[in-house]
Amino acid sequence: MSYITSFIIITLLVIIAYMGYQLYIRNIHYKYKADKMDDLEQNYENKIQNLESTISSLNKTAYTHTVTKIGNIDYFINRCSSYFERFPDSVFTMIGFSISNLGKINQFFGPSEGDKVMIYTADTLRNSIRGSVAYAHVNSNLFGILLRDTTEEEIMEIVETITAKLKDYSPTFAVTAVFGIYCINRDHVGDSLMDIMNYTLLAQKAVKDPKTANYAYFTEDLIRTYNENKKMSTEMEEALDSHKFIVYLQPMVDLHSYHIVSAEALVRWDYPGKGILSPYAFLPLFENTSLIQKLDYYMWEECCKVIRRWIDNKMTPLPISMNISPLHLQSTAFIDKLEQLMHSYLISKDLLVLELPERGVANARKEVSEIIMKLKERGFSLCIDNFGSVHSPLNLLKDYPIERIKLDRSFLMRNSSSNEGLTILRYLIAMAKELNLTVITEGVESLQQANFLSDIGCDIAQGYFFAKPLDVRHFDQLNKSMLRNLYRPSEYYPTFEDFEKDVDILTQMMQRVG
Repeated sequence: MSYITSFIIITLLVIIAYMGYQLYIRNIHYKYKADKMDDLEQNYENKIQNLESTISSLNKTAYTHTVTKIGNIDYFINRCSSYFERFPDSVFTMIGFSISNLGKINQFFGPSEGDKVMIYTADTLRNSIRGSVAYAHVNSNLFGILLRDTTEEEIMEIVETITAKLKDYSPTFAVTAVFGIYCINRDHVGDSLMDIMNYTLLAQKAVKDPKTANYAYFTEDLIRTYNENKKMSTEMEEALDSHKFIVYLQPMVDLHSYHIVSAEALVRWDYPGKGILSPYAFLPLFENTSLIQKLDYYMWEECCKVIRRWIDNKMTPLPISMNISPLHLQSTAFIDKLEQLMHSYLISKDLLVLELPERGVANARKEVSEIIMKLKERGFSLCIDNFGSVHSPLNLLKDYPIERIKLDRSFLMRNSSSNEGLTILRYLIAMAKELNLTVITEGVESLQQANFLSDIGCDIAQGYFFAKPLDVRHFDQLNKSMLRNLYRPSEYYPTFEDFEKDVDILTQMMQRVG
C-alpha cells in the first residue's frame, strides 16, 4: 500500500471517529435538553395542577357557607341564574324556609347549639333532597331550594320530609320550620334572586298556625303587599326629612288622683294619599331592617323637642316614655345618641323613661344585661314594656335595675275574666310593690278594670278608657282639662299576708323567681 493511500485511510478514519464523537456529544446534549424539557414540562404540569387545586379550593370557599358547608348565597345565585337561562320554558319553584324557633334555641341553649341546628338542617338537605336543581344556606336563618318542573305533590313531599327530619333532631326540644313556596312564572324569572327569596319570606309570614300548616304559597296579593312595602321603605328617608312621622302621646293616668302623670310616645305616619297611618301598618316592616334604628332616633329627638317646648312655654313638663327597639340592645351606641340629644335640648333624664321590650331582655345574653346596667349607671329611668306578653320570667324583676313594669294589654285581658287570673294579677302587682316598682297597666278599656286595678295597688293605667293616642296639641288640651271628678279610689295596698287563701299560687310564683 502506498504512503498516500495509507494517509487517506487514516484521515478518513480520523474524520469518521471525529464525526462519531461529535454525534455522541450531540446525543448527550440532546438527551440533557430532553431531560430538562421533561423536567420543565413536569414542573409546569405540577404548577398547573397546584393552581387548579388552589382555584378549586378558593371557589369552594367562596361558594360554601362557612358553618354548614353547603352552597351559600353566591353559589345559589350562579346556579339558579344558569338554570333560568338554560331552561327558559321550564316552570321553576322556589322554596325558602327558616327555623322558626332559632331565636329561642339560641337564648336557652346558646349560639353553639343554634349552629348545630343549622348544620343538621344542611345535612338534611344534602341527604334528603334529590330532585332539586339547587339548594343553599342563603343567610343566617334562611335556606333555599330551587325546583324545576315539579308537581305540587312532590313539593309537599319535600316539605314533609324536612319537617319530619327536623323533629328528630333532639328529644330535649323541638326544631320547627316555616316554609314559603313561590311558583316562578315567566314574568318573574327576570326578578333578582333576592327578590324571589323575599317572596318566599313573605309567604312564610302568611303562615297563621304552624302546628296546622307550616307552609304557605306566595300569591299575587302578597306581591302587591311586597311592592307596597318596598315602596314604603324607599319613601321612609324622605318622610323622615320632611317630618311626615308624627309624635302621638297616650296619657298615663295616676289611678289615685286621676291626673295625667306621664305619656307614652307613639309614632304615626302622615302618608300621602292614605292619611295618618297607625304603627301596625309600617312598624313590622321597619323592625326587620335597620330602618327601625333611624326611626327611633327621629322619635327620640321629637320627644326632646316636645319637652323643650313645654319648658319654654312655662308648662309643667311631663315625663315621656320612649320605646327602645331590641336592635339597639346589640351595642352601646344608642346611649351616646340619647345623651347627645338630652344635652342638645337641655333635657333632664327624669323627663324621659326608656321602655325596654320584654322580648328583648327576657333570657338576654350577658352583653344585653351589661348594656342595661350601663343605662342605669348613666341615670336613665328604665321600664320593662309588654310585661306578660310572652313568658315574662319573674327574674326580670330582681336581675335588672328597673324602676317600673308595664303590664301588657293581653296580660290584662287574659287574667281579668276569671278568679284565678285576678289572683295572678293581685300577686304580681303585690310582688312588684314589695320590690318598690311602679306598676303600669296598658289596655284599660273600662271603669270596672280601672277600679279593680286601683283596688289591688296598680299605680298607673293607660288605655282607651282614659284617652286614645293624641297629637301633642290635643294632648295638652286634655291635660289642662282633665279633672279628678270621675272616681275616688280606696286606699288599699295589698301585701303578701293579705292573700293567705291563695298561698299555693304564691308558692308557685316564688318558685319561678328562684
